[in-house]
Amino acid sequence: MLVLQAIPAGKLDAYKLLRARIRGARTWSWANKAKTRLKHAQRPRGGYIEVARANGVLIARIHPKTRDDLFYLAEKFTGRLLGWFEGELLAINLQFVPDPPPVKPRRR
Repeated sequence: MLVLQAIPAGKLDAYKLLRARIRGARTWSWANKAKTRLKHAQRPRGGYIEVARANGVLIARIHPKTRDDLFYLAEKFTGRLLGWFEGELLAINLQFVPDPPPVKPRRR
């Protein structure tokens, strides 16, 4: 899994900035009513990006369906962050987190 962190400049809240921009975006849409999952319009079945915040920092976990979707979603999301928030962000960090092991069903 790929985890992306967007650190805002000053006292801005990167999560609130993103939520405000998604409303008018043509290529990104919310996948659930809680507005915590983003989907790209060109690959609606290619996975999703789970977004959250921690003290104003935007945390995005990319959940792809295939390995190709991982690169596609990461590229498109990072590009949008740079395009929309060039002056408002200090840094964008990428972290490669190993996937958790699958849960085995219990035997009775």
